[in-house]
Amino acid sequence: MSEGLYTGPTEDTLRPVVKKEEVIYEAHPDKKRQTYSFDEALDYFQKGKEIADHFEIGQREATWIPRAEFPDLPIALLLASDIHFGSIRVDYEMLKQHLDIVENTPNFFIATNGDHADMFNAANGKIATGMTEDPLPPQIQARTFMEKFIELDRKSKVAVMSHGNHDDFGFVGGQDFYDSFLGEMSCPIFTTGGILNVMVEGQLYRIVMNHTYWGKSKLNVTNAAKRLIEYEGGGDVDIGWVGHTHQSSYEHFERGMKDIIAVVSGTYKIDDYYAAKKGIGGRGQRPGICVMLWPGERRMQAFKDVEVAHDYLKALIFLKEEKGKCK
Repeated sequence: MSEGLYTGPTEDTLRPVVKKEEVIYEAHPDKKRQTYSFDEALDYFQKGKEIADHFEIGQREATWIPRAEFPDLPIALLLASDIHFGSIRVDYEMLKQHLDIVENTPNFFIATNGDHADMFNAANGKIATGMTEDPLPPQIQARTFMEKFIELDRKSKVAVMSHGNHDDFGFVGGQDFYDSFLGEMSCPIFTTGGILNVMVEGQLYRIVMNHTYWGKSKLNVTNAAKRLIEYEGGGDVDIGWVGHTHQSSYEHFERGMKDIIAVVSGTYKIDDYYAAKKGIGGRGQRPGICVMLWPGERRMQAFKDVEVAHDYLKALIFLKEEKGKCK
């Protein structure tokens, strides 16, 4: 039956009912609505990850082949950390002496393991008071420090540079120390610690390093370095090295029929008032631990002071040169 309106018996047909379309009232007709999709977001994030991966200079493992002036003699490697360049508490005379030894002695090299500059700033929160010990701002500390290390790097004197918590202070403001200041280095950069494979005339040595690691102890100073060897090096390393605590110690020990060296590398920030006030330690312990690595055979020796390692290496060079004159 057709739909319509009945008007009486005189009408032959029904009058159609005309329905009025409903009018929707919109107070904000040009309101912007959300449009998004998972796939679009995924593509965008993947591209961001790709850009970040290409920009990042850090790596977890690297190989270093030292350029030794006397390839048949051992190399000496200064393990330097916690330099804190920029602080008024640093022994700058000692730092200069150590860098001069590295720069001017054949077969002598340096590796760093964090806290290169002091880097205190207002965004550090409760430890922003450290700014009172830094007469120049972080960017000047970092750039002047890196000027020297770029010079050493161009002379093939730098084995590796690794991260530290003070280096990360600037990241609160969005500036990454490593990508900002270490981008020109030819040596590898460990931004989260790592393993350095050192090839000394065909002989491989593996150094596992991180600025800090769990297991720190005031009584068993090298305990954290041993845990690093065990858990990060898998036992398949020759040297384990940490910094951070400003303690200075090494232990040359045997494990699994193999001799291993564990190192905690001290600090150049000898007069650390903050550490003394907080009961961390009365003073920073002297830096300068070196390891000597022989070519052609697996043979290692650690030295507590860089000066002793320097004297020993120079004696070896002198004997070699004298022997060459006698021929």
